[in-house]
Amino acid sequence: MMIRTCLVTMCLIGGSGGPWQAPAVPARGHVLEGHVEDAVGRLPGAAVRLVELGRETVTGADGAFSFAALPRGTFTLGVHLPGYASAHRSVSVPADGPVVVRLELDWRVQEEVTVTATPWATRPVETAPTTASVEAEDIRRAGDASLGDALDAIPGVANIPTGDALGTPVIRGISENRIRVLNDGFPVNHQQFSFRHSPNVEPALADRVEVVRGPASVLYGPEAMGGVINVVQAPLPTAHGVAPAVHGQATLGYGGNSNEWSGQALVEGARGGLGWRAGLVRRDARDLRTPDGRLSHTSFSQTNGVVALGYSGPSGRARVRWHHWSDDQAFHQPSGFRLDLVDDLLAGDAFVPTRAGEVELLGGWQMNGRRAFPAHLGGRPAEDLALSTGVTRASLYHPPWHALRGRVAGEYQRVRNRQRVPGELLPDYLSHTYAAMGYEEWRLGSDAGGRPRLIVNGGLRWDGQHLRVFPDPGRNLPDGVGRGYGSLSGSAGVVVRLNGSCRLAGTMGRGWRPPNPFELFANGVHGGVSAVQIGNPALEEESAVSADVSLRWDAPAVRASVTAYRNTIDRFIYLADTGEFRDVPEGHLPVFTFRQARAVLRGLEADVELTPCRWLRLAAGGSRAATENRRTGARLPQTPANRLDGSVEVGRDRHGRLIDPQAALDVVLVGRGRVSGPDEPFGTPTSPYTLLNGRAGAGWPIGAALLRVDLVIRNLLDRRYTDFLWTYKPWAPSPGRDLRVIARVTF
Repeated sequence: MMIRTCLVTMCLIGGSGGPWQAPAVPARGHVLEGHVEDAVGRLPGAAVRLVELGRETVTGADGAFSFAALPRGTFTLGVHLPGYASAHRSVSVPADGPVVVRLELDWRVQEEVTVTATPWATRPVETAPTTASVEAEDIRRAGDASLGDALDAIPGVANIPTGDALGTPVIRGISENRIRVLNDGFPVNHQQFSFRHSPNVEPALADRVEVVRGPASVLYGPEAMGGVINVVQAPLPTAHGVAPAVHGQATLGYGGNSNEWSGQALVEGARGGLGWRAGLVRRDARDLRTPDGRLSHTSFSQTNGVVALGYSGPSGRARVRWHHWSDDQAFHQPSGFRLDLVDDLLAGDAFVPTRAGEVELLGGWQMNGRRAFPAHLGGRPAEDLALSTGVTRASLYHPPWHALRGRVAGEYQRVRNRQRVPGELLPDYLSHTYAAMGYEEWRLGSDAGGRPRLIVNGGLRWDGQHLRVFPDPGRNLPDGVGRGYGSLSGSAGVVVRLNGSCRLAGTMGRGWRPPNPFELFANGVHGGVSAVQIGNPALEEESAVSADVSLRWDAPAVRASVTAYRNTIDRFIYLADTGEFRDVPEGHLPVFTFRQARAVLRGLEADVELTPCRWLRLAAGGSRAATENRRTGARLPQTPANRLDGSVEVGRDRHGRLIDPQAALDVVLVGRGRVSGPDEPFGTPTSPYTLLNGRAGAGWPIGAALLRVDLVIRNLLDRRYTDFLWTYKPWAPSPGRDLRVIARVTF
């Protein structure tokens, strides 16, 4: 009923008149004009974006584009059109004249600029860290519900799934508190102290999801020791110098494995410099099916949404947004266990060019709720945690000085956790974190195409944290306790262009992470994993030194990369089995506590993409991670198995009335899963397996609208297999065949 109401509302808004038909008002500020062309002529329908200003337009029938009401400054102009290689260049406003962008034919999946790997928009091939991205279009076509599921095909990235709705990303063998998840730059805090605590954010309502593989503590703080995932929101529309407009899309999907129905509605519009967007996603699913039969008590329901409002004009841009995410999740194991999760984020940001440089401001508040319902309490929660997080950040990008550009920034974060029912698992606490950082980049030897021959960058960051745990006699803390932590992070990177297509990149950095309150003071049953977990107040800060080297090839018909990395973490905090058991209302449960040891993580990642002709794309990627706990001599828990992915895809931009028809067959080869020992959660080894997945889709114009239908088949042969990171592996294999149909209307 909710989906039907939203679709009807979208149609009414899209067809309404009223103030949206008012004449346009001339805009102040500067104008940037130009056109997009190829070797034959001008190109209509190309998306043109000013990245830093969050402004986007589309070229007209004559290939021309125009931005009005722009501030003075230097910005990144990106141009993207299916069937062509994306183009990016730096432009100055006001410009000397019209900007001409020439695109080259290239049917490959295009990489847009990354806004996560460095403080500014940069081509991924020119970043020292290894990056990847997944477009929201691909996430919507696949029907992915969790962030982990949406990213697990990226080499070096894995997923810890708990059903279809919850998926925790793993980057190079690291997850949870060592991976920083961002909602368009805002750090997402979701009680990420367990591998079953997946990020509470909706990927399908975003523009794309960017992944930085490897430490990024200098830019994003202590929890970025293992990598960064940024759910990037699309720019809000504007209508400077043109008539106001409203656009939208509606999606309906069905997943046959769990009888899942999903619906999505998105509508956006603009009047002058004022733009807005509203989106809603609803998912309802019953129990999963495996080749052995139904997996009881795995149903879920989600309701996620976004509302955003912003202005872009000659003085810069500003935006406010509200994101809501909620999930009612049943667990197959522990038997009868259920979670009620809710997350609300209210954030605002602004970008203001000044004579002293470009100023960027971000602030927001997040409230995350987590309620756990074990079966023995008959509907009463055993835990009801309310986690509030406030963040403010101010950044200054100084004007370029010769080949040098950089940013200085300061950040403050306040985190408050409260128990809304009496509980033992996690104490009430308050933390304050302050940070200051500087980052510089030096580009040398640009050729005629503006491509630098050498890029050198580096930065330093200081973080200081004060933690206060409130009095809690049940934890032997009658007066509470206070802790202070602080450390310096640093990084350096280099990218060398060996020739027109080949680049060598390397990074080295130091990061750190203080122990979190759960690791220090947990003292009770963790219902989601059926264990008693005890904190260790003697824990010290983790300290990591990492390095990686990457060789990249980017030519018209071939794109490839191979990366080797090593990450050494001193005082690595891990959950250890004490060998003891405790009788509690939930049963006879094992007791775990936190210990520290030196850990070493190293591995290889590789991917290649071939385009022998415009209608055929061949791709492959693989990863291998080796981890070691130097104290025990064993692997680290949750180390992903070796994996190799291959894909054959055929498609065209148009075929008769069909738009963007595609069909693909994917093969996934996964190696043996090996347990670390008694510390391994759900310690069951798994055998190697091979899966086939298929997908196909096409669009049809219907008047002024476009209808697209996509078909996705996972585990095409309904093979019985068990993924090593599948959290139900002691009781059941991974899900069987899943046929998904997704239909979307864009208007």
